[in-house]
Amino acid sequence: MISNKTPRLKRHPSVGCDTTSSAAKFGAVVPTRNRNALIGLLILLSTGCHRALVYDSSTLPDELIAPQVVNPLNIDFAKLARNKERSEILHLGDVIEVQVATGIEEEEPIAWKVRLDNQGFGTIPIIGPVRLAGLDFTAAGQAIRHEGIQRGKYVAPNVSVTLGQRRTIRVTVLGAVKQQGPLDLPVADADLLAALSMAGNLTEKASTIVELRHPPRPVMAASFSPEANSPRLVTIDLARAELDQNVDLRLEDGTTIMVRPRPVRFVSVIGLVRKPGQHEMPMDKDLHLLEAISLSEGRVLQMADKVHIIRQGPGWRDPVVIEASVKAAKANPKSNLRLADGDVVSVEETTATFVVGTLREFVRLGFTSGIPGF
Repeated sequence: MISNKTPRLKRHPSVGCDTTSSAAKFGAVVPTRNRNALIGLLILLSTGCHRALVYDSSTLPDELIAPQVVNPLNIDFAKLARNKERSEILHLGDVIEVQVATGIEEEEPIAWKVRLDNQGFGTIPIIGPVRLAGLDFTAAGQAIRHEGIQRGKYVAPNVSVTLGQRRTIRVTVLGAVKQQGPLDLPVADADLLAALSMAGNLTEKASTIVELRHPPRPVMAASFSPEANSPRLVTIDLARAELDQNVDLRLEDGTTIMVRPRPVRFVSVIGLVRKPGQHEMPMDKDLHLLEAISLSEGRVLQMADKVHIIRQGPGWRDPVVIEASVKAAKANPKSNLRLADGDVVSVEETTATFVVGTLREFVRLGFTSGIPGF
């Protein structure tokens, strides 16, 4: 993955600085909407090319290797699942049905509906408040029975507890999902994976980056500060969340989930190619050197083998130049470099290509002769 620091290497004296003429030729064939940005890039490189670092493609350090494209649709979301609480555990806001039988009833005891309050207590008729949050149904029934006896309300009651209704929270899902909008999730299952599933999962334009914007935590007046009253933002990379079990995927009431779309990526191809220009990179797969040259309809001369890949990483002071070879890329897949967003691929002019190109121009003007290598 490309780092944020400019890689260190001894300056190479052979870095080409003749990019101004390339910019002029390039600007004549590139569509107007792309021309200004690309000519500006080439002029920028021409003014600082004497400082560029040069690397050979066969010995490229790890920090200069283009990041591999991760298609979020291929992520196994089942591996992102965290250990959830048992489904029978009671939570704040849950509604339960409680029956208390003494054995002397002539009819079936009434099932009381009881909601757990914000402190986890459920107020049971006759008995009073009993703390039930965090207990399963069996333990909740035992707690109610114990309190009924301790408080002198019953002698030896039989208590049953069943679930009436789960408390739900409301979250909002936005961005690159199939169904945007608010969702109601049971609090016991309120995590990112459940929300994405209810939203119909990701679209083809989704990236792996998801932002969780949780609501501000309630604070006491004495401890109030602007920061405490601000939403809490958590950024999650789905491609890495599987490896980090500490990533908290839980949601809160009022959380907004934003699935970022994948940014549009471009690569530029200049030099001895038939159609220089800027090309949009695939969203769901990597783009390699030979593919980029193919997008520009191939080389003008088949003998044009030398390629410079100009790469500017985020936060780098200077660009770097990676020397590559078309012949080597065809012979060895490792030499067919994966390209990064913003790369400029330049099929370079050499003495041999200049001579052959000049002779070829004579032939085009009418001077016929058999010249090998055209």
